[in-house]
Amino acid sequence: MKGPHGASLAGAIGALASLALPLASASISANAKAACSALSATGIETLTSEWDWLNPDYITAQSHYWSAAIAEQIPACAVFPTSAQNVSQIVTVLNEYPDVPFAIKSGGHGSNVGWSSTDGGVLITMSKLASTVISEDRATADIGPGSRWIEVARALEPYNVTVVSGRLGDVGVGGLLLGGGLSFLSTQYGLACDNVVNYEVVLANASIVNANATSYPDLFWALKGGGNQFGIVTKFTVKTHPIGKVWGGIRNYSGKHAEALINATHDFNSNFSDPKAAIIVTGQIAIDSLLEFFTVFFFYDGETPPPGVFDKFNAIPVDIDNAKTQSYADLLDGDDSTNIYGLRYLIRAATLPNLPSTAGRSLYYGHFKAFKEYAMSEGILHPGFTFSIAYQPMPYLIPMHSVAAGGNALGMTPESGDHMWMDYNFAWLTGLGDDDAHAMAMNVTATLESWAQSTFAGIAATNYQGSMQVTALTDAGYTPIFMNDAMYDQLPAQSYEDGNYQRLKTIQKAVDPTGFFPGRTGGFKYT
Repeated sequence: MKGPHGASLAGAIGALASLALPLASASISANAKAACSALSATGIETLTSEWDWLNPDYITAQSHYWSAAIAEQIPACAVFPTSAQNVSQIVTVLNEYPDVPFAIKSGGHGSNVGWSSTDGGVLITMSKLASTVISEDRATADIGPGSRWIEVARALEPYNVTVVSGRLGDVGVGGLLLGGGLSFLSTQYGLACDNVVNYEVVLANASIVNANATSYPDLFWALKGGGNQFGIVTKFTVKTHPIGKVWGGIRNYSGKHAEALINATHDFNSNFSDPKAAIIVTGQIAIDSLLEFFTVFFFYDGETPPPGVFDKFNAIPVDIDNAKTQSYADLLDGDDSTNIYGLRYLIRAATLPNLPSTAGRSLYYGHFKAFKEYAMSEGILHPGFTFSIAYQPMPYLIPMHSVAAGGNALGMTPESGDHMWMDYNFAWLTGLGDDDAHAMAMNVTATLESWAQSTFAGIAATNYQGSMQVTALTDAGYTPIFMNDAMYDQLPAQSYEDGNYQRLKTIQKAVDPTGFFPGRTGGFKYT
């Protein structure tokens, strides 16, 4: 079962993804069919659900999604651009059919239905815009939005460099970079979006522009964590960083060690001393078997972590230990072993301040206990469900790098101290559980956040250096919501610091005055 974006959690069974059936075309509008015909006439590969439903490329485009709920959506056609010029042609055609919805698919690893999929519209799949090309000076790499992080890592491996990437190889480049992107390398270099130096973008009017620090600088800033409502990115130019052998992998622990693991996580975040180290700590509860266990993802940018970095974790008995010295690409590939396709998923995000000492440990362990109690009480009524909770450290070093890179849409600053990005994950088998999953995701996270803010009000996060009164930190310490982990009914951009939502809203309107993106494709909106 999957936890954070870039990390997955085992604990459920797989199933075959749904296949498009020809009778599905009966629900597709005449204008959608006309748009697909117009796209085909441009010479760009276009496959329809009516005639090409057995074509392997169509099947992969329509059905290869991490969540089975998304794989049930049937586009009128899938179109396969191979250049920015192709994407411009596609946008030109779509502007002629204003009632036809569309979606842009990178890797298909999100859990929000309709964000990278469409039912009856045009699916723009980026699978053939998937190259990784390193620059002559090896300082940057041009990466296509259809690439997956394992492909990027493999392509750069011969040069002994990599980029700040997702933490799971199968995740697509496009969605992760546009949502911010938390990486094992973030404490050294910032969020993934902080390392983008240029976006090649097709705007709503079909023009192709380059957004960077000097050309379209507002758009450049907005794309660093602002999401998919500004344009269609056809190429990311990203800084590279040296990499050699790394140490890391997955360890599984019995649930009886929950308190020790969570306390070790708090200690890791509170006393963070080595930016080469990273962890994700996930707890899972499978209702049918009443199985409770923890999966911890370890990373160290070096062949061996020095003493002191993971000592608290090393002292806890391990059931399965797959952590070892390996290449960065092999580590991302190994993490994929826990990535289960064929289930339905929802992810919901929250941010917690990393409180000091006893308060911090009580907040994190109390959070887990309350989540477990809710899962057990609700789960009895919902067989087949699996619940998981993930702790993703956000030490002040990460926003420090973001600020140094010119800032991003999230607006976090090092002065606000250390935080923990929480990820709540719900998996189930069939569409009969969809409504219940949504209700449970909303209820448990609202309950946990309310408990946290009322119980620990007035306590500043570790490494907090701001000038505001501590009592005013109560709200600030619980933002921003991480877009890559946010559920469709959350408002991540509205939670961004320093009033950035209003700036993002102004930029979105400036580059898309007709509402081409917010009116016709899924994503977190600015309207």
